[in-house]
Amino acid sequence: MSTPVPEVFKIFSLHRYFIWSIEMREHFHQMGKQFSPTPSFFDNEDAGRAFMYLSYWYAGLCVVCEGWQVLKLSDPEIDGLLASSNLELLKRFRNGVYHFQPDYFDKRLLNPFVLGKEFDDWVESLTHAFARYLDAWSRNQTAVLDQPL
Repeated sequence: MSTPVPEVFKIFSLHRYFIWSIEMREHFHQMGKQFSPTPSFFDNEDAGRAFMYLSYWYAGLCVVCEGWQVLKLSDPEIDGLLASSNLELLKRFRNGVYHFQPDYFDKRLLNPFVLGKEFDDWVESLTHAFARYLDAWSRNQTAVLDQPL
């Protein structure tokens, strides 16, 4: 029989997944390269690396979205962003990343690029909203732990 996990540790776990996701985002942004997953993609080693970081950022962010919903957390900005049809595209993208796809140009992996700026802006907004929420939550937990007994 397993011991129930205290709520605080569930949210710390969600925070860990978020930290992993934004680490991949940082690597992606450090690449500083614009790329397109087209046949010319094979000629550019940096594009492959940038796509790897972007893919793991997006897939990790999807895990954070799922954890948010499982934990039944609520924030007006995050909840509004999660109501977007882009969430389903993000889930399909994650599935394309973490489940073998024999078609190198599988549409699950290409759809975010077809949508372009609208999808990119949504992912960035969602990332920033989670950062705001989880940073404030973490600071609050630290303040509680720093209180004298």
